[in-house]
Amino acid sequence: MHLTFMSVLLIWLLRGVLGAPSNKDWPSYWASKLFPKTNSIYFMSKKKSLFSLHRMNKLCKAIGGYLVELDSREEQKFVTGFMRAHDKYIAFTGGNDVMQEGTFVYYNSKTPMPALKWRPSNPDNWNNDEDCVQIWWNGLNDIGCSRRSKYICEISL
Repeated sequence: MHLTFMSVLLIWLLRGVLGAPSNKDWPSYWASKLFPKTNSIYFMSKKKSLFSLHRMNKLCKAIGGYLVELDSREEQKFVTGFMRAHDKYIAFTGGNDVMQEGTFVYYNSKTPMPALKWRPSNPDNWNNDEDCVQIWWNGLNDIGCSRRSKYICEISL
């Protein structure tokens, strides 16, 4: 079945209205265009929230997705372009090395992160307290998991 971007957006909106918890603080998102290589669309929170892998992944699941899992440098570049289009330059992903320092996996799928572009000198586990991954305009950055930041959900169609 071939879905247009507008029909996907309508489905997402209905999921959000029908499946979301009733909460005045429920996040609002910017939506990306379809990325054909992964057949995914991305939603970036408009406001910063105190980040936790479990909580943000749960919010992403409520709209039918998961914390973004970058599968290639091409996808990383697409997501970075989406962020820059909204004048946003930093957001959390689902990447983390909570279980084993230096071994980055995705929170939702538990799959290893591929070789992606990191910021200079990263990952560095600064102060032994950087287990989560943010996407920045110039690469990935490992950072502490308890920070206020935007985050990105991915919905695979």
